[in-house]
Amino acid sequence: MRLLVVGISWPIETFLMRLFEGLSFQGIKLIFASKQKLNTEWLHQNHVQWIPLWSAAWRARLGRAWDAIYFPWNSAAIENLKLFDQGIPAVVSCRGSQINIAPHNSMRSQMKEGLRTTFYKAAWVHCVSQAIQNEAMQYGLKLEKSRVIYPAVDTNFFFPVEPKSKGAILKIVTIGNLGWVKGHEYALLAIRKLLDDKIAVRYEIVGDGPDRQRILYTIDDLGLQKHVVLHDRLSSEKVRDRLQESDVFLLSSLSEGISNAALEAMACGLPIITTDCGGMREAITDGVEGFVVPVRDPAAMALGLKKLTVTSDLRAQMGRMARRKAQRDFDTKRQIIEFLSLFQEVCIRK
Repeated sequence: MRLLVVGISWPIETFLMRLFEGLSFQGIKLIFASKQKLNTEWLHQNHVQWIPLWSAAWRARLGRAWDAIYFPWNSAAIENLKLFDQGIPAVVSCRGSQINIAPHNSMRSQMKEGLRTTFYKAAWVHCVSQAIQNEAMQYGLKLEKSRVIYPAVDTNFFFPVEPKSKGAILKIVTIGNLGWVKGHEYALLAIRKLLDDKIAVRYEIVGDGPDRQRILYTIDDLGLQKHVVLHDRLSSEKVRDRLQESDVFLLSSLSEGISNAALEAMACGLPIITTDCGGMREAITDGVEGFVVPVRDPAAMALGLKKLTVTSDLRAQMGRMARRKAQRDFDTKRQIIEFLSLFQEVCIRK
Protein backbone atom coordinates (compact mmCIF):
# COMPACT_ATOMS: atom_id res chain seq x y z
CA MET A 1 0.00 0.00 0.00
CA ARG A 2 1.26 3.47 -0.93
CA LEU A 3 0.12 6.20 1.44
CA LEU A 4 0.60 9.91 0.73
CA VAL A 5 0.91 11.97 3.94
CA VAL A 6 0.18 15.69 3.62
CA GLY A 7 0.65 18.33 6.29
CA ILE A 8 3.77 17.27 8.18
CA SER A 9 6.63 19.57 9.18
CA TRP A 10 9.95 18.91 10.89
CA PRO A 11 10.42 18.11 13.69
CA ILE A 12 7.51 15.69 13.51
CA GLU A 13 5.48 15.40 16.70
CA THR A 14 6.69 12.35 18.64
CA PHE A 15 3.29 10.63 18.63
CA LEU A 16 3.05 10.95 14.84
CA MET A 17 6.63 9.82 14.33
CA ARG A 18 5.95 6.60 16.23
CA LEU A 19 2.79 5.99 14.21
CA PHE A 20 4.59 6.45 10.89
CA GLU A 21 7.51 4.28 11.97
CA GLY A 22 5.06 1.55 12.94
CA LEU A 23 3.14 1.77 9.66
CA SER A 24 6.40 1.65 7.69
CA PHE A 25 7.45 -1.44 9.65
CA GLN A 26 4.13 -3.05 8.69
CA GLY A 27 4.98 -2.61 5.02
CA ILE A 28 3.11 0.57 4.10
CA LYS A 29 5.08 2.73 1.68
CA LEU A 30 4.93 6.30 2.99
CA ILE A 31 5.38 9.34 0.77
CA PHE A 32 5.48 12.65 2.65
CA ALA A 33 4.52 15.81 0.78
CA SER A 34 5.37 19.13 2.40
CA LYS A 35 6.94 22.48 1.62
CA GLN A 36 9.72 21.86 4.14
CA LYS A 37 11.98 18.85 3.62
CA LEU A 38 11.95 16.34 6.44
CA ASN A 39 15.09 15.17 8.19
CA THR A 40 17.12 13.16 5.66
CA GLU A 41 18.47 10.72 8.25
CA TRP A 42 14.98 9.95 9.56
CA LEU A 43 13.70 9.42 6.01
CA HIS A 44 16.53 7.00 5.24
CA GLN A 45 16.19 5.05 8.48
CA ASN A 46 12.48 4.46 7.97
CA HIS A 47 12.54 3.80 4.21
CA VAL A 48 10.11 6.61 3.44
CA GLN A 49 10.12 9.23 0.69
CA TRP A 50 9.62 12.98 0.55
CA ILE A 51 8.50 15.16 -2.34
CA PRO A 52 7.98 18.94 -2.35
CA LEU A 53 4.31 19.85 -2.04
CA TRP A 54 2.83 21.11 -5.33
CA SER A 55 6.20 20.94 -7.13
CA ALA A 56 6.54 19.81 -10.76
CA ALA A 57 7.58 16.34 -9.55
CA TRP A 58 4.53 16.25 -7.33
CA ARG A 59 2.11 17.27 -10.08
CA ALA A 60 3.56 14.65 -12.43
CA ARG A 61 2.64 11.91 -9.94
CA LEU A 62 -0.84 13.15 -9.00
CA GLY A 63 -3.47 10.47 -9.14
CA ARG A 64 -1.24 7.51 -9.97
CA ALA A 65 1.57 7.17 -7.44
CA TRP A 66 -0.37 6.40 -4.24
CA ASP A 67 -3.39 4.44 -3.09
CA ALA A 68 -4.70 6.76 -0.35
CA ILE A 69 -4.05 10.18 1.18
CA TYR A 70 -3.72 10.88 4.88
CA PHE A 71 -4.08 14.32 6.47
CA PRO A 72 -2.89 14.12 10.11
CA TRP A 73 -4.39 17.57 10.77
CA ASN A 74 -7.71 19.15 9.77
CA SER A 75 -5.94 22.35 8.71
CA ALA A 76 -3.80 20.45 6.18
CA ALA A 77 -6.92 18.97 4.59
CA ILE A 78 -8.57 22.38 4.38
CA GLU A 79 -5.47 23.95 2.83
CA ASN A 80 -5.28 21.24 0.15
CA LEU A 81 -8.89 20.76 -0.90
CA LYS A 82 -7.87 20.14 -4.52
CA LEU A 83 -6.44 16.78 -3.48
CA PHE A 84 -9.93 15.49 -2.69
CA ASP A 85 -10.80 15.82 -6.39
CA GLN A 86 -8.08 13.45 -7.65
CA GLY A 87 -10.16 10.29 -7.28
CA ILE A 88 -7.97 9.04 -4.41
CA PRO A 89 -9.64 8.18 -1.07
CA ALA A 90 -8.56 10.42 1.80
CA VAL A 91 -8.49 10.03 5.58
CA VAL A 92 -8.55 13.10 7.83
CA SER A 93 -7.61 13.15 11.53
CA CYS A 94 -9.43 15.29 14.12
CA ARG A 95 -7.10 15.85 17.06
CA GLY A 96 -8.38 18.57 19.35
CA SER A 97 -7.99 22.33 19.08
CA GLN A 98 -8.73 22.40 15.34
CA ILE A 99 -12.18 21.03 16.21
CA ASN A 100 -13.04 22.46 19.62
CA ILE A 101 -11.24 25.83 19.46
CA ALA A 102 -10.32 27.05 15.96
CA PRO A 103 -13.90 27.09 14.55
CA HIS A 104 -14.88 29.54 17.31
CA ASN A 105 -12.05 31.94 16.45
CA SER A 106 -13.42 34.89 14.47
CA MET A 107 -10.00 35.25 12.82
CA ARG A 108 -10.35 31.73 11.40
CA SER A 109 -13.91 31.89 10.12
CA GLN A 110 -12.99 29.67 7.16
CA MET A 111 -12.51 26.69 9.51
CA LYS A 112 -16.21 25.90 9.91
CA GLU A 113 -16.89 25.65 6.18
CA GLY A 114 -13.56 23.93 5.63
CA LEU A 115 -14.44 21.25 8.16
CA ARG A 116 -17.83 20.68 6.53
CA THR A 117 -16.22 20.35 3.11
CA THR A 118 -13.47 17.94 4.17
CA PHE A 119 -15.85 15.81 6.24
CA TYR A 120 -18.09 15.48 3.19
CA LYS A 121 -15.25 14.66 0.80
CA ALA A 122 -13.18 12.36 3.05
CA ALA A 123 -13.52 8.60 2.75
CA TRP A 124 -13.02 8.23 6.50
CA VAL A 125 -12.49 10.62 9.40
CA HIS A 126 -10.36 9.59 12.38
CA CYS A 127 -11.12 11.13 15.80
CA VAL A 128 -8.77 10.90 18.79
CA SER A 129 -11.66 10.60 21.27
CA GLN A 130 -15.40 10.18 21.43
CA ALA A 131 -15.62 13.73 22.76
CA ILE A 132 -13.90 15.08 19.63
CA GLN A 133 -16.10 12.86 17.45
CA ASN A 134 -19.21 14.35 19.07
CA GLU A 135 -17.83 17.88 18.64
CA ALA A 136 -17.02 17.28 14.98
CA MET A 137 -20.56 16.09 14.26
CA GLN A 138 -21.85 19.64 14.66
CA TYR A 139 -19.76 20.52 11.57
CA GLY A 140 -21.28 17.79 9.44
CA LEU A 141 -19.29 14.68 10.37
CA LYS A 142 -21.37 11.56 9.77
CA LEU A 143 -21.03 8.94 12.49
CA GLU A 144 -20.99 6.10 9.95
CA LYS A 145 -17.85 7.43 8.23
CA SER A 146 -15.88 8.25 11.39
CA ARG A 147 -13.79 6.08 13.66
CA VAL A 148 -12.29 6.71 17.10
CA ILE A 149 -8.67 5.59 17.41
CA TYR A 150 -7.14 6.74 20.66
CA PRO A 151 -3.70 8.35 20.85
CA ALA A 152 -0.93 6.01 21.90
CA VAL A 153 2.29 5.86 23.83
CA ASP A 154 5.26 3.51 23.61
CA THR A 155 4.88 1.75 26.97
CA ASN A 156 8.24 0.07 26.48
CA PHE A 157 9.97 3.44 26.22
CA PHE A 158 7.89 5.16 28.92
CA PHE A 159 7.95 2.97 32.02
CA PRO A 160 7.99 3.38 35.83
CA VAL A 161 11.12 3.41 37.93
CA GLU A 162 10.76 1.61 41.23
CA PRO A 163 10.78 2.31 44.03
CA LYS A 164 9.45 5.85 44.02
CA SER A 165 11.15 8.17 46.47
CA LYS A 166 9.15 8.99 49.59
CA GLY A 167 10.61 12.42 50.22
CA ALA A 168 8.91 15.23 52.10
CA ILE A 169 8.45 17.26 48.91
CA LEU A 170 5.66 16.40 46.46
CA LYS A 171 7.15 16.45 42.97
CA ILE A 172 4.62 17.59 40.37
CA VAL A 173 5.22 17.83 36.62
CA THR A 174 3.40 19.27 33.61
CA ILE A 175 4.48 18.76 30.00
CA GLY A 176 2.96 20.69 27.12
CA ASN A 177 2.86 23.75 24.93
CA LEU A 178 3.12 27.08 26.75
CA GLY A 179 -0.10 28.49 25.34
CA TRP A 180 -3.31 29.76 26.90
CA VAL A 181 -5.20 26.55 26.09
CA LYS A 182 -3.05 24.62 28.59
CA GLY A 183 -4.27 26.75 31.51
CA HIS A 184 -0.86 27.02 33.17
CA GLU A 185 -1.85 29.97 35.36
CA TYR A 186 -4.55 27.86 37.04
CA ALA A 187 -1.97 25.18 37.81
CA LEU A 188 0.32 27.84 39.31
CA LEU A 189 -2.53 29.14 41.48
CA ALA A 190 -3.06 25.57 42.72
CA ILE A 191 0.62 25.33 43.62
CA ARG A 192 0.38 28.61 45.50
CA LYS A 193 -2.57 27.25 47.46
CA LEU A 194 -0.65 24.09 48.42
CA LEU A 195 2.24 26.18 49.69
CA ASP A 196 -0.14 28.39 51.65
CA ASP A 197 -1.47 25.19 53.25
CA LYS A 198 2.10 24.36 54.34
CA ILE A 199 2.54 21.53 51.80
CA ALA A 200 6.04 21.34 50.35
CA VAL A 201 6.01 20.99 46.56
CA ARG A 202 8.34 21.24 43.61
CA TYR A 203 6.62 21.92 40.30
CA GLU A 204 8.30 21.44 36.91
CA ILE A 205 6.82 22.69 33.64
CA VAL A 206 8.34 21.33 30.42
CA GLY A 207 7.63 22.98 27.10
CA ASP A 208 7.84 26.08 24.96
CA GLY A 209 5.37 28.38 23.32
CA PRO A 210 4.01 31.90 22.96
CA ASP A 211 3.07 32.37 26.63
CA ARG A 212 6.48 31.62 28.15
CA GLN A 213 7.06 35.21 29.28
CA ARG A 214 3.57 35.52 30.74
CA ILE A 215 4.05 32.29 32.69
CA LEU A 216 7.36 33.58 34.04
CA TYR A 217 5.61 36.75 35.18
CA THR A 218 2.90 34.66 36.88
CA ILE A 219 5.53 32.60 38.69
CA ASP A 220 7.11 35.83 39.92
CA ASP A 221 3.79 37.48 40.87
CA LEU A 222 2.81 34.45 42.97
CA GLY A 223 6.19 34.23 44.66
CA LEU A 224 6.88 30.76 43.30
CA GLN A 225 10.45 31.25 42.09
CA LYS A 226 11.87 28.79 44.63
CA HIS A 227 9.22 26.15 43.95
CA VAL A 228 8.67 26.15 40.17
CA VAL A 229 11.14 25.25 37.41
CA LEU A 230 10.27 26.18 33.82
CA HIS A 231 12.20 24.03 31.34
CA ASP A 232 12.46 24.46 27.59
CA ARG A 233 11.24 21.76 25.23
CA LEU A 234 13.14 18.55 26.02
CA SER A 235 14.01 15.38 24.12
CA SER A 236 11.86 12.28 24.62
CA GLU A 237 14.58 10.77 26.80
CA LYS A 238 14.72 13.81 29.06
CA VAL A 239 10.92 14.01 29.22
CA ARG A 240 10.92 10.41 30.40
CA ASP A 241 13.52 11.29 33.04
CA ARG A 242 11.35 14.12 34.36
CA LEU A 243 8.31 11.83 34.53
CA GLN A 244 10.17 9.01 36.25
CA GLU A 245 11.50 11.40 38.90
CA SER A 246 8.06 12.90 39.63
CA ASP A 247 5.18 11.87 41.91
CA VAL A 248 2.17 13.36 40.09
CA PHE A 249 1.30 14.65 36.61
CA LEU A 250 -0.87 17.77 36.48
CA LEU A 251 -2.93 18.68 33.39
CA SER A 252 -4.65 22.05 33.75
CA SER A 253 -5.86 22.37 30.14
CA LEU A 254 -8.95 24.25 29.05
CA SER A 255 -9.31 22.02 26.00
CA GLU A 256 -7.83 18.70 24.80
CA GLY A 257 -8.50 15.82 22.47
CA ILE A 258 -6.68 13.39 24.71
CA SER A 259 -3.34 14.61 26.07
CA ASN A 260 -0.39 12.60 24.75
CA ALA A 261 1.74 13.93 27.61
CA ALA A 262 -0.75 12.57 30.14
CA LEU A 263 -0.58 9.15 28.46
CA GLU A 264 3.21 9.19 28.71
CA ALA A 265 2.88 10.02 32.41
CA MET A 266 0.42 7.15 32.87
CA ALA A 267 2.86 4.77 31.19
CA CYS A 268 5.50 5.96 33.69
CA GLY A 269 3.19 5.02 36.55
CA LEU A 270 2.13 8.51 37.63
CA PRO A 271 -1.31 9.36 39.01
CA ILE A 272 -2.95 12.10 36.96
CA ILE A 273 -4.73 15.26 38.08
CA THR A 274 -6.62 16.43 34.98
CA THR A 275 -9.26 18.97 34.15
CA ASP A 276 -12.54 17.66 32.75
CA CYS A 277 -11.93 18.76 29.17
CA GLY A 278 -12.24 17.05 25.78
CA GLY A 279 -11.72 13.31 25.99
CA MET A 280 -9.75 13.23 29.24
CA ARG A 281 -12.52 11.31 31.04
CA GLU A 282 -11.99 8.59 28.44
CA ALA A 283 -8.40 8.27 29.67
CA ILE A 284 -8.77 8.96 33.40
CA THR A 285 -11.49 7.53 35.63
CA ASP A 286 -11.96 9.86 38.59
CA GLY A 287 -10.62 8.20 41.73
CA VAL A 288 -8.95 5.33 39.86
CA GLU A 289 -5.97 6.55 37.81
CA GLY A 290 -6.12 9.98 39.40
CA PHE A 291 -8.64 12.77 39.84
CA VAL A 292 -10.74 14.67 37.29
CA VAL A 293 -11.45 18.26 38.34
CA PRO A 294 -13.42 21.15 36.78
CA VAL A 295 -11.76 23.42 34.25
CA ARG A 296 -10.37 26.72 35.63
CA ASP A 297 -10.61 25.52 39.23
CA PRO A 298 -7.27 25.87 41.06
CA ALA A 299 -8.90 24.97 44.41
CA ALA A 300 -10.10 21.62 43.01
CA MET A 301 -6.65 20.94 41.54
CA ALA A 302 -5.04 21.74 44.88
CA LEU A 303 -7.49 19.45 46.70
CA GLY A 304 -6.68 16.56 44.36
CA LEU A 305 -2.97 17.13 44.82
CA LYS A 306 -3.46 17.37 48.57
CA LYS A 307 -5.13 13.95 48.64
CA LEU A 308 -2.08 12.51 46.95
CA THR A 309 0.18 14.22 49.46
CA VAL A 310 -1.37 12.51 52.47
CA THR A 311 -0.05 9.06 51.61
CA SER A 312 2.40 7.69 49.08
CA ASP A 313 0.35 4.46 49.07
CA LEU A 314 -2.51 6.20 47.23
CA ARG A 315 -0.06 7.65 44.71
CA ALA A 316 1.44 4.20 44.14
CA GLN A 317 -1.97 2.54 43.78
CA MET A 318 -3.25 5.12 41.28
CA GLY A 319 0.08 5.01 39.45
CA ARG A 320 -0.21 1.24 39.00
CA MET A 321 -3.73 1.63 37.66
CA ALA A 322 -2.57 4.39 35.29
CA ARG A 323 0.24 2.20 33.95
CA ARG A 324 -2.16 -0.72 33.49
CA LYS A 325 -4.64 1.41 31.55
CA ALA A 326 -1.91 2.87 29.34
CA GLN A 327 -0.77 -0.64 28.44
CA ARG A 328 -4.30 -1.90 27.85
CA ASP A 329 -5.93 0.99 25.98
CA PHE A 330 -3.22 3.36 24.74
CA ASP A 331 -0.27 1.26 23.60
CA THR A 332 1.37 2.12 20.26
CA LYS A 333 1.06 -1.45 18.92
CA ARG A 334 -2.71 -1.35 19.28
CA GLN A 335 -2.92 2.04 17.58
CA ILE A 336 -0.80 0.94 14.61
CA ILE A 337 -2.98 -2.14 14.06
CA GLU A 338 -6.13 0.00 14.12
CA PHE A 339 -4.71 2.56 11.67
CA LEU A 340 -3.47 -0.22 9.40
CA SER A 341 -6.96 -1.71 9.37
CA LEU A 342 -8.47 1.71 8.60
CA PHE A 343 -6.18 2.39 5.64
CA GLN A 344 -6.68 -1.13 4.27
CA GLU A 345 -10.44 -0.67 4.44
CA VAL A 346 -10.16 2.67 2.63
CA CYS A 347 -8.17 1.07 -0.20
CA ILE A 348 -10.55 -1.88 -0.51
CA ARG A 349 -13.50 0.50 -0.87
CA LYS A 350 -11.69 2.57 -3.54
